[in-house]
Amino acid sequence: MFNAARESRPAQAPVAHGRGGFSAQPSVPVKRNLVVSAEDNALIEKIAARVAPRNSHKRAFDLACTMLTECHRLCRPLALARMAVADADQIRGDLSTLRQHFDIGGCTLPHTVNLRFEARFWQEKS
Repeated sequence: MFNAARESRPAQAPVAHGRGGFSAQPSVPVKRNLVVSAEDNALIEKIAARVAPRNSHKRAFDLACTMLTECHRLCRPLALARMAVADADQIRGDLSTLRQHFDIGGCTLPHTVNLRFEARFWQEKS
């Protein structure tokens, strides 16, 4: 039995499932890219090195790399080339948004949250 009060994620519209039952899961599976290319990985490390504080340990760098990689790989593709040359304060804004709203366990980001460097807003040149 589905209990909406105990569910931590926002409820989705019910989808017909089998013999009159309903499921909270969408019927269309989400295609996820499970591998990050070497170029994307190099850009992510460059971005994390720019925004991590100089006097902190490796923890800030690792956290930035993890959030950027998981968001780019599993949730929303990022315009990494634009991000690598952008102002560090703009990048920190997206990282703080990811830290507040990105669920790494479920690989979800609420639809109401927009990132400044989402690939859908920037047309990457091939």
